[in-house]
Amino acid sequence: MKVELREAKRRNFRKIAQIYADEFSKPPYNEPWTLKKAIDKIKVFSKYCEIWEIVYGKELVGFIVVNPNQFFPGVIAFGEEIAIKKEFQNKGIGTVIFKKIFQIYKKRGFKWFMGIALIKAKALKLYTELGFNIEKEEVIISKKLN
Repeated sequence: MKVELREAKRRNFRKIAQIYADEFSKPPYNEPWTLKKAIDKIKVFSKYCEIWEIVYGKELVGFIVVNPNQFFPGVIAFGEEIAIKKEFQNKGIGTVIFKKIFQIYKKRGFKWFMGIALIKAKALKLYTELGFNIEKEEVIISKKLN
């Protein structure tokens, strides 16, 4: 089947948000997403990012959010989020989509594609196979606010 990448339509934000909530509520993320919170998040992304739909056959099976302005506009395209429905994972869809995304942003003059991934994420293997560097000089810092 053919994998398509297309600009997200506002009318599909609810479906995208459902995928977001479903996939990021599972391990290793275990985030407490509700559909409403996910819809709000997708709406925020739509204001400053480019949201792409991942279509397999005729079904919307995932999405990728790219921020072209996160670090160095026009040079670094930052992958904010990617999610593919569980039943469509490990079918090569992510590989096809990333290659298409790389082509799109390279054609637009970007020199780098960056993102953040959990060490425990299943997709980490995919990222290394695609040639992503696992940075040793940078870390994510976090502090729980009590």
